[in-house]
Amino acid sequence: MNTGDQNGPTETFARETGAVPSWHRKILRLGVWGRRVHFFRWLAYVMVVSAVFAAAATFYVLSSPELLNSRAFWLLLNLDLLIILVLGGLVARAVVRNVFRRGERRASSRLHLRLTVLFGVIAIAPSIVLAVFLALSFFFGFESWFDQKVSTAIEESQEVAEAYLKTHKSAIAGEAALLANDLNRAFYRLPDEVTRTEYLRVQQIRRGLSQIVLFRASEGYGGKARAEILARVGWGFSPGETDLIPADVFEYAREGGVGVLPGQANDQVRALVELAINGVFLYVARPVDPMVSDHIRKSGIAAREYMAFKAHSGQLQLFYFLTYAIVSLLMLVVSVWVGLTIASRLVNPIVQLIDAAEKVGEGNLAVRVPELAAGDEVALLGRAFNRMTARIDSQHRRLSEANLELDERRRFTETVLSGVSAGVIGVDALGCIHLPNPSAEKLLDVDMAAWIGHPIGQLVPDFETLLKEAMSRPMGIAEREVEVTTQTGRRVNLMTRVSAESGRDGKITGYVFTFDDMTELQAAQRTAAWADVARRIAHEIKNPLTPIQLSAERLKRKYLSQITDSPEVFERCTNIIIRHVSDIGQMVDEFSAFARMPSPKIEKADLADIVSQAVFLQQTAYGAISFGLHLPDGPVVLPLDAGQITQALTNMLKNSIESIEGRDRPGEGDPPLEPGRVDVSLSREEDGIVLRIQDNGRGLPEDTDVARLTEPYVTTRSKGTGLGLAIVKKILEDHGASLDMRTAGPAGPSRGVLVTVVLPLPA
Repeated sequence: MNTGDQNGPTETFARETGAVPSWHRKILRLGVWGRRVHFFRWLAYVMVVSAVFAAAATFYVLSSPELLNSRAFWLLLNLDLLIILVLGGLVARAVVRNVFRRGERRASSRLHLRLTVLFGVIAIAPSIVLAVFLALSFFFGFESWFDQKVSTAIEESQEVAEAYLKTHKSAIAGEAALLANDLNRAFYRLPDEVTRTEYLRVQQIRRGLSQIVLFRASEGYGGKARAEILARVGWGFSPGETDLIPADVFEYAREGGVGVLPGQANDQVRALVELAINGVFLYVARPVDPMVSDHIRKSGIAAREYMAFKAHSGQLQLFYFLTYAIVSLLMLVVSVWVGLTIASRLVNPIVQLIDAAEKVGEGNLAVRVPELAAGDEVALLGRAFNRMTARIDSQHRRLSEANLELDERRRFTETVLSGVSAGVIGVDALGCIHLPNPSAEKLLDVDMAAWIGHPIGQLVPDFETLLKEAMSRPMGIAEREVEVTTQTGRRVNLMTRVSAESGRDGKITGYVFTFDDMTELQAAQRTAAWADVARRIAHEIKNPLTPIQLSAERLKRKYLSQITDSPEVFERCTNIIIRHVSDIGQMVDEFSAFARMPSPKIEKADLADIVSQAVFLQQTAYGAISFGLHLPDGPVVLPLDAGQITQALTNMLKNSIESIEGRDRPGEGDPPLEPGRVDVSLSREEDGIVLRIQDNGRGLPEDTDVARLTEPYVTTRSKGTGLGLAIVKKILEDHGASLDMRTAGPAGPSRGVLVTVVLPLPA
């Protein structure tokens, strides 16, 4: 049912535009009123009741032949036709609505149409069979009514009745003639009416007559003139009633015959004869047995009616057939309407359930079906469906609230975890990842979203070992340092702790990994330790180096000329002492410089100019190596310590030069080495000021831990001290810059190294 604007779009448009004529608006309002009061439903009820009474009245009229030609019968047939038309229209309306509902392609409409068709067939089939049976019965019965045997029996019955009556008429004619002869002989002996009456009474008794009248008729008597009654016995007739005797009978009697009069109801036979006396007539009557008389009367009526029916049998048969057809069609339409109504009443609750179930499937849990007052299975099903949807709706609301609360808690947890510098990874009881935080993604250099649902051991094998250790302990806690090699090749030392997560029932539901990057802390600790060692070494070694060098130089100057036996050996040994003491002194100076690195003196300087000067100095010193320089247009002014930055840049350039000079010489058949080249570029990018130094030297060994190259005394060269990059890192850290080193090209003698330094942009 439409719960919105029940006036429909046409009336809504008319109301808004005012363009519809007044008569149209009246029709629309009438339609709205009809829908509101269920006009068609009540009309159908009235028509069904009227059809039942009309059918009963029609059958009653058909059983009463005297009413067949009455005006009421024809009005009744017209009423039947009107009811058929109205009910037919209602049935057609219901069928069309079902067909249109079928077009909606919903399961409920298909079920409604199937049940409607089924009940319609159930209602139509018996009605058609009954109508055909009645039509055949009527046809064969009608044929049997006008069968030859029936016609013969009726005709013979009529002939028997007429023969019986004719016999009585012959007998009365004979009695009348005999009595007339007797009266002709005795008339003059009967001078007065009294004697004549006595004589007639005797004759009445003797001859079994009911009436004897002796009268004189004047000339011209033919039922018009009056007669003179001479005597009478029985009732007879008065002088003014002789007009009851037909004129032709009088004429026949005047001609000397005995005229037999037809009885009014065949209850008696009468005769008229003229006496030999001029103008005197004798009228006699004899009664007929009442039963025989009634039989004769009825058989005559029946015979006449039968003959009339037989003469019009075709028309009568057509009339009865049409009447039966109208009544049958009336009952058929009523049956179809009743079937459709029952189908609708039966299927409507089921259709409502199907529609409601479809809406529930679409997510509308507030839908309910009307609860029927009846206590049948359909009503119980509707109540059960409403209870089910109410319970599902309530559970869905509680579940939504719980999910909302869980989502809020999850967002709170994610917010807390995102603000934690330590890496956190939550795993389930089977060790599969389900909750990482951004710090874990940063520390492990992986996209943690791609690893959700995977075992933790596939990401970090050592984590799986630590997880098994925690599972084996009663408290579910394990902790140790784990060295992890990220996908970028960076090695990090993670202090990792695993703790079990339990539910309300105490059952372990998962584990939480928390880990911190200890690499820089350990590197700082090692740097501090090596700085202390360097300070002590510089103090302990530098003091005796100077006397040793001075003594060796003095020995060379004083005793070289005095030695005659192998003076060149003496000179070579003293030179070795002096050179190694110098090397040791240089190493001690590096130790001292590393241990006593001063704080930077920050001043604004042009980094592009610093880079240009450093490259120029190295290019001047190493002419065999090609240097490429790419600087931005204009100065790059940054707050920095120009001296320390120059020192760091020089160390990095020297490392590139030494890497080029340390390349392995090609063997026979190998291609020659590429000319040495160092490319230096400075650019302004989103991350900051980026300095890149790339060479085509021998590169880094494959098993080198790049992260540890910046630690003190870690080097890949046999003669390196391992302090150059440590000093570079210390300088860059003091300036808030980052340092990254990686192999520049594919494997080979000239794969080179790419060093990237990112300095922060000025605020």
